Amino acid sequence: MQEVSVVAENEKKINITQDEISALKKLIMYIKFSCDDVESLQYAGSYAINNFFDKLIEADYLGEYEKKFYSKRNLDNEDVVMSKIKAHEDESINKMSEDTLQEVFKECLHPFKSE
Repeated sequence: MQEVSVVAENEKKINITQDEISALKKLIMYIKFSCDDVESLQYAGSYAINNFFDKLIEADYLGEYEKKFYSKRNLDNEDVVMSKIKAHEDESINKMSEDTLQEVFKECLHPFKSE
């Protein structure tokens, strides 16, 4: 019996090294929790980037350890994310509803868990 592999039209496969996995994870974590630029929120809260980060964790040799680490709250990162969101709100003429603010907060905080 011949094995058939179906790949979605928009799905691509790449090969990356462990060093590249680590570098990409560090870059994403920098954008989320270290970069002070309010514009970084569009990347920090991106579903696509969060999904990619999850795939990087799955591929990482430390993935199981990281899943346990990220399953907890990180109050320092929560403060950083909320500060960026509030700064964005202060600069914007469009204000977010409380529901939208909480969704943005949750996605920006990913992979850490919020309340």
